[in-house]
Amino acid sequence: MRAAMDVASLAARSCKGLCGKDTPRVAMDKAEEMLRGLSGWKMAADGTAISRAFVARNFMAAMAFFQGVAKVAEEEGHHPDLHLTGYRNVKVELSTHSIGGLSEADFIMAAKIDQVPVDYSPKWLENHAQQVPK
Repeated sequence: MRAAMDVASLAARSCKGLCGKDTPRVAMDKAEEMLRGLSGWKMAADGTAISRAFVARNFMAAMAFFQGVAKVAEEEGHHPDLHLTGYRNVKVELSTHSIGGLSEADFIMAAKIDQVPVDYSPKWLENHAQQVPK
């Protein structure tokens, strides 16, 4: 299986209707497989969420990213937890809250979030280029 193709196929899908209390959880082996195709995303120790963190160039760059994510989240009906600390340290967490764990919608949303432009801190980018979605 080719990771790049998986990310593109995930991003092409929609989360709409995939986030109810009857939504099935993704099996851990499938979650790990899908996660391998997403650059910079990590699974929580308890396996119930995935997250991505980075440093934006400045406060306005972080807020622009959040606005882009908000637009996608509203369109898809699946909303991540967004964290901003130290005015430019960004963290995005995805979990299907209604089931207390991960569903396919979380990986679809991660692939869509990876398409949102980011103005990274040059220093962070220099040390973390492998975490930047392609």
